[in-house]
Amino acid sequence: MPNNSETEALIRGYVEAAAAGDLERVWPFYSDDIVYEDCALGQVHHGIDATKKFYVETMTSLDVTWVVDTIVATDEGFGVAGHMSGTHNHDLPGMPATGRPFSVPCASIGEVRGGKIVRNRDFWNNHSLLKQLGFL
Repeated sequence: MPNNSETEALIRGYVEAAAAGDLERVWPFYSDDIVYEDCALGQVHHGIDATKKFYVETMTSLDVTWVVDTIVATDEGFGVAGHMSGTHNHDLPGMPATGRPFSVPCASIGEVRGGKIVRNRDFWNNHSLLKQLGFL
């Protein structure tokens, strides 16, 4: 089945902004009532403000770059898969900056409605990240 062209365009725009680290371009892709879940950390953030806070603290602390190699898009949702990599240049809660690089596989699934992402669930290998940063 081919991808839904509208959802695919939305997700490609979102991926491009996120991969470039241009957070101001990321926010318009989310609905104001976005539910953003980081499954590896077991955290759920409700609303755009909570999502922004989490995203800024986490992504900037790890200087994350996101490379997506797969996008599946339907009229109601999406799935993406790829790798995120970066360098742990800034402190995270309980994890002082190590300066070490990392690369881990990742995937996201989500729901779209009205041309916006209303739910986003991220999956990535936290064990591998912690090992690469020297915490395991």
